[in-house]
Amino acid sequence: MIPNNTIMRADRNLVSIKAGTVVEVLERGDKTISIRYKGQTGTIPTSSLAAAPSTTAARPTPKPAAAVAKPASPTPHSLVADQPQSTYGNMVKKAETAVAKHDANLVSPANGVTDESPSK
Repeated sequence: MIPNNTIMRADRNLVSIKAGTVVEVLERGDKTISIRYKGQTGTIPTSSLAAAPSTTAARPTPKPAAAVAKPASPTPHSLVADQPQSTYGNMVKKAETAVAKHDANLVSPANGVTDESPSK
């Protein structure tokens, strides 16, 4: 497996190989390594197969989950903060406001029958 992105020289071609690609090592030299990749035989620099840093050492240690602060929005199920910073956030906030306004103006037929206050 190739730990770093590299370029394989095959005859008159250059082939880019991404990190993590599995190749077949045919021969090792001082400066180059002969490999086979997708049926092509070519060479890559020896530095391309140098030992990659340990993946366990590169991972940050997991931190305990901090208490998540709830946004203080007018709707209890708001998807965005009060002051969104992106166009998408602004559109979602505008839609939530329109839905809340619509729900407030919506007259339910049951309200007229069960409402204790006199009608206007």
